[in-house]
Amino acid sequence: MNSHRPRIAILGAGPIGLEAALAAVEHNHAFKIYEAAPEVGANMRDWGHVRLFTPWSLDISPRMRRRLERAGRKLPGIDDETCPTGADLVDTVLAPLAELPEIAPHVATGLRVKRVGRQGLLKHEEIGSERRRSRPFRLLVEDESGEERLEHAEIVLDCTGSWGHPNALGDGGIEAPGEAAASATIVRRLPDLVRDESRWAGKTILLVGAGHSAQTAAVDLDWLAGRFPDTEVIWALRSDAPSWHIDPEDPLPERARLTATAQKIAERGSRVRTVLGVVVESVARADGRCRVSLRHRNGELSSVVVDRILSLTGFVGDHTLYRQLQVHECYATSGPMKLAAALLGSSSQDCLAQESHGADSLVNPEPNFFILGSKSYGRNNTFLMRTGWQQVDEVFSMLSGRTP
Repeated sequence: MNSHRPRIAILGAGPIGLEAALAAVEHNHAFKIYEAAPEVGANMRDWGHVRLFTPWSLDISPRMRRRLERAGRKLPGIDDETCPTGADLVDTVLAPLAELPEIAPHVATGLRVKRVGRQGLLKHEEIGSERRRSRPFRLLVEDESGEERLEHAEIVLDCTGSWGHPNALGDGGIEAPGEAAASATIVRRLPDLVRDESRWAGKTILLVGAGHSAQTAAVDLDWLAGRFPDTEVIWALRSDAPSWHIDPEDPLPERARLTATAQKIAERGSRVRTVLGVVVESVARADGRCRVSLRHRNGELSSVVVDRILSLTGFVGDHTLYRQLQVHECYATSGPMKLAAALLGSSSQDCLAQESHGADSLVNPEPNFFILGSKSYGRNNTFLMRTGWQQVDEVFSMLSGRTP
């Protein structure tokens, strides 16, 4: 590595973080990857049984393919339209990338970046001044033992994504009364019902959420209730009708298949009982179970007593990480303002139609701090990995122009 080049801190060793690391190697930048999980891909393995909507042809960047094939790794063909599971992607792409000799020495697993600040400066100081750029970033990091220390970098790429930061169960996006106390009963990730069916079979389960994760869970729970008829599933939906857009010409067949199946389950209401037009008002422990109060559209309350709550209300990135930096956030999506404005003004809301909106959309008021990947989209759910790879290219092109 060329020692006069600025140090780059890459936060997160997911698909975008590893792409950024490969780009740093190509551009001869000193870099370090900070991954909070104990191993690369651990977060993705958490939903490793779930099949992606996108096929292999969209899941491996050209840069990743070049490096892995050069290292003798056998990869799915460039035109392979098979959709891998999360575990497949980790085993075939992410873990091998992290093992490459040019990457492995720079990956720190089990090391969480808790906060990022500027040395000697507070958030409100040196607004629009080049003096901010001259000060290194201070990274407060914590290892697996809980010990904290400081590390420094001149450039920070936040590629941490959103997994591990679920939205609340309660109405209005805030915790429902009693939600925290009932946390042991609430699951906020997609369970593997085939592997863990004994933990779910024969239970009364409340499913909350309407997105693709919740739809996936509804399909799996319908299957489980078919195998174990004493399993009761209640699916609480905010909408008054279980109607999702189903495009018969959807270029992602797995997505279309899931949505169509979930809608049939919601409409059928046999093994999965759908309750429409409700939100979670409160949660209370009741003899080892949970009593959940649901508020209906007309203001009336009803309650259900359940053994488990499956809260799949979406995820959003950890924005407290850069609270002491000058990051301009969108009031609607929590994404960086320039990119959020471009996305809100986009005519298409389909992920396959999304393209990067240029390097300027990734620039924050904070010099040399960039939010890349799914976290950059905030609450906009149209992010695709190839967009993240484009973001990486744009940022490194920009950095190369600035670097002597």
